[in-house]
Amino acid sequence: MITMNNYEVIIVGAGSIGVPIAMALAEIGVKTLVVDKNPSPGQGENKRAIGGIRATHSDPAKILTCIRSLEIFSTWEERHGDNIEWLKGGYTFPVYREIDEKALKGILPIQKEYGLNIDFVAPEKIEEVVPGINPDGLIGGTVSPDDGSASPLRAVNAFYRRALEMGVQFRFKTAVSRIMVENGKVEGVATDEGEVRAPVVVDAAGPFSRELSK
Repeated sequence: MITMNNYEVIIVGAGSIGVPIAMALAEIGVKTLVVDKNPSPGQGENKRAIGGIRATHSDPAKILTCIRSLEIFSTWEERHGDNIEWLKGGYTFPVYREIDEKALKGILPIQKEYGLNIDFVAPEKIEEVVPGINPDGLIGGTVSPDDGSASPLRAVNAFYRRALEMGVQFRFKTAVSRIMVENGKVEGVATDEGEVRAPVVVDAAGPFSRELSK
């Protein structure tokens, strides 16, 4: 049975969203519980991820959020000692059509305004970055050299260990049946091992979010 402690936040889902949120909350002193029906972290959609980490977006919020993500992933081993297989490989959009060239050049000012390291480059540079690419009709493309990749499994487990060190409690093999609501306010979650109270519930359940939110 789950200990009936009151928490400040309950997170449903111990994957690539839930675990980092728990870690970040613990770092600022928030009493947090993570509940997941799987036996260990990262056993849901996280296992299907290819590991790409990029700030190459057109929306300012995504750019800023992902630049921060790049900072975290690229310095993780240096700061915490875990090898999460970070690789600074960059991100490239090759262009063969004028309509795509216009679109990518059109969002460049926004991307640069919000701090993204990106440029539209000539075909020769694209061929250098992507050896073997078909040069026929290649107009050029955008290159974002600071983007990269990491191991989803290694990363989520590194974040999990950090979260544990910071005091986050995890309950695995525990299914959440519903979010408890009283008088229009969230009060916690009901699980197959009992009810747990908290004024905030974070839905990080991935594809099970629709079922949970009902």
